Parts: sequence; structure tokens; C-alpha cells
Amino acid sequence: MLKRKNYKLFEKQINASLTGSVQKNALDFAAFLRANGLSVEKTPGGWNLNEKYNIAFLQIVGERNEFNVVLHISTYNGERPVDDDLKVFAWAHVALCPQSCGGPAFCEESQNRRTIFGKEYESTCQSPLVFLDPNAHDLEKIKKLMLMLK
Repeated sequence: MLKRKNYKLFEKQINASLTGSVQKNALDFAAFLRANGLSVEKTPGGWNLNEKYNIAFLQIVGERNEFNVVLHISTYNGERPVDDDLKVFAWAHVALCPQSCGGPAFCEESQNRRTIFGKEYESTCQSPLVFLDPNAHDLEKIKKLMLMLK
């Protein structure tokens, strides 16, 4: 059962922390989550997006007026074809390690080989798709990815 209270808290934090188009984009994204039955859970530093398992981490950074989306899912084994535009978009946002998080010494998973939409990577972050402050156009593509990977 989805917790309506969590949506309200998520939207309240968006309204209190963000302004302008970033706020509008984040609120539109929150409406997308609600409409598609994707629940949000408050965690230290942000919000986990849960379906049957944690599929994304959402971060509201008020001091920089940013709304960040990090997808934890790194492969797609579905039957629906993926258009080239969406593949290229995902590939452009693959987080390669070592990252500023500390790299291999900090993260056990940083040396994982992954195949993302048919393209192989030697070493990605444990959260391989990172979208820092995506604009409205990028959020539409992120929504498509999320629905495919849900």
C-alpha cells in the first residue's frame, strides 16, 4: 500500500527547498511517481524510490537548487525494444568508477563490469545511472527508463 503521507512530505520538501523550473520539474516528477504507483521513502540524504525493491535515489539539494535522480538498475532484459535515443541518453549518464565518492577503496562494487543496453563497461558505480539536476526534457527520458525498468 502506498503511503500518501510520504508523497506529501516529498512534495513539501520540494516546495520548501527548490525554486523556479527546478521546483516545477521536481513536482512534475513527484506527480509521475504517484500516478505510476512508485512509492517514496525518506532516508538520510534523500528519498528512496521503491517498487518491489529500491530502484532509485532522489536527492533534493536546496542550497544548490538541484533535484538529482540516481537509478540503481543497470541492465534491461525486457522484451520491449529500446530506441537508440534512449540508449545514448542512458550511456551518457553512466557513472564510471572511481568516482569522487572514494572509488574502489570506498565501494566494494566499484569494479563491477556491467552491460547497459548492450554496451559493456569495465567499472561502474553501484548506482550506475546518475542524472544531476536534469531538465524537463531529461526527466521525460528518465521517466521512460523507469517505466521500462519497473
